[in-house]
Amino acid sequence: MRLLALILLVVTSTATSAADLKPEVIQWGVSAEKIRAAVTPQCKKGALERPIEPPFLPNVKTGQVQVDCSGFPFLGAPRWTEFVVGDDRLQMVWIMVRAEDKDAAVAALTETYGPPSSSNEKYIAFKQGRAAWRHEPPEILFYAPELDTWVEPWFEGKE
Repeated sequence: MRLLALILLVVTSTATSAADLKPEVIQWGVSAEKIRAAVTPQCKKGALERPIEPPFLPNVKTGQVQVDCSGFPFLGAPRWTEFVVGDDRLQMVWIMVRAEDKDAAVAALTETYGPPSSSNEKYIAFKQGRAAWRHEPPEILFYAPELDTWVEPWFEGKE
């Protein structure tokens, strides 16, 4: 019985790891087709892909699309989620939340990644987890390592 309790403690204590907060479906570098196929079952109305013209991601050569999902499950609620794909590689994900979710979301980010790396009037950043809370509109950002030098100035108020 004690062994079972110890196993349960280990399993539940790892449930808040960085890999668990960032949805498993987020795999940096996967194609738009793969991300759409992966998220479609989790979206209330399916996943819709649309071109982004002009592209806003840096260094896009062949094009940018966004896979939109209504109802993606995150932090206990269905959310509008935008999977941003540049040159057919997933690079950024925005998960829309509500302003009243801020305390719980920032607490979950802090529990997973440690204290914020920076905070300003627009973001509470967790660079160590490549994640951030955005104040307005309220949303959570996850970004690929290839965007570090582009995104991180936002967190220092240098946009």
